[in-house]
Amino acid sequence: MSVILQARGLCKVYRTSSGDVRALKGVDLDLEEGVFCAVTGRSGSGKSTLLHALSGLDRPTEGRVTVDGADLYSYSDDRMAAFRRRTMGFVFQQYNLLEDYNVKANICMPLKLDGKKPDEAFFEEITQTLGIQGKLRKYPGELSGGEQQRVAIARCVLAKPKLIFADEPTGNLDRRTGEETMTLLTSCATKYGQTLIVVTHNPEIVKMADAVIRIEDGIVVQGE
Repeated sequence: MSVILQARGLCKVYRTSSGDVRALKGVDLDLEEGVFCAVTGRSGSGKSTLLHALSGLDRPTEGRVTVDGADLYSYSDDRMAAFRRRTMGFVFQQYNLLEDYNVKANICMPLKLDGKKPDEAFFEEITQTLGIQGKLRKYPGELSGGEQQRVAIARCVLAKPKLIFADEPTGNLDRRTGEETMTLLTSCATKYGQTLIVVTHNPEIVKMADAVIRIEDGIVVQGE
């Protein structure tokens, strides 16, 4: 398998009134195409900061990130945003659905922002796989947490991203719903050949992963 994402010398410093906080301290890593990688560590270890730096959501203070051969931080903000829409998908703990739009509109929103129409056959396949075909006219407030997260996964997968970043995707769900959600997320990623990067503190999710990156105090201490 080829390397789809590479980081070299990744550092992130947050400047606060009480001094500088070094959230990442020279992280190097390579992620192969099509794998499920779990990023784990204690709270405040730098997990989410690493995900944000790898995905272009937050520019690092130092270092380089290459995604599918492209130097991510050589791009302008506008070009990076377009690159993310076309290459990456995101699933967050808070779902981040638009309350004023129904389920179908939420799922199709990233494509709409990119001026594209959804592949209707693919849309039907995804919503059937995730068990939300009967929810398309409902609004986020009418759904359970698990259903909202399924909508977020469908929104992510529909754009056919090469990379999926998920930050504590089961954090707001009960154990059973969380397990079902992760099974659906990993199944979709495997089915459509996507690389999945999940930040989590849940040991059960870590066990499911093909590779594990363990981070402590901004430093990768273990990669499997």
